[in-house]
Amino acid sequence: MINFRKAGLLIVTLVIPALVFTFLKFFATNHYDLQHYFPVTDSSGKVEVNNGDTLFYKVPVIHLKNTSGQLVSEEFGNGKVTVVGYLPENCLNTCEIVLAQVERVFALKETIPYLNVVTLSDKWAGKKDTYPEEINTKGWKVLTGSDDELKKVWDSELRLLTEIPGSKTNSLETKLVLIDAEGYIRGYYNASDSEETNRLMAEIKILDYEKKENYK
Repeated sequence: MINFRKAGLLIVTLVIPALVFTFLKFFATNHYDLQHYFPVTDSSGKVEVNNGDTLFYKVPVIHLKNTSGQLVSEEFGNGKVTVVGYLPENCLNTCEIVLAQVERVFALKETIPYLNVVTLSDKWAGKKDTYPEEINTKGWKVLTGSDDELKKVWDSELRLLTEIPGSKTNSLETKLVLIDAEGYIRGYYNASDSEETNRLMAEIKILDYEKKENYK
């Protein structure tokens, strides 16, 4: 009788963890696996696949000017994780909230040195008392251009105008986009909402963890 009990206990000990693992693997959502956006499609609209993996859109090099009027080329990926947002010429209430939240994000650079922030601006109004001290410094670039140049960048290249169903990230002035170390878009966030900023910061840390795991 005792042997049967031991055998039963052993079966329970081995089988239940296996069942839990199987359930988690096939039915549960992995909240630490960040979404990729914009699968690449061919001329017929079919999603392109390479070695069983879906191909996704990579953000190309963008060409704008720095605040000194010099033409610069900003390349994404290459080991850098980048957060991009928009700064209107007249930065008032909501804009100031957004900048304060981006400042929180930028503080992660102390522990994630390859984190960069890029802010697109119609017209750089220069340093203001309401601007964070770090803006327009190394690691937090401000890039400007004509209306047409900026529209091409935020619409066609960075796809900042993408509407995410069910989210609160559809306003250009409050939206941030996260680009990973390989140049893929991994998320959109509403920087006027502190919870959304918290989510962005958590997901930057996830990308940092993934990168460290890949280089072990």
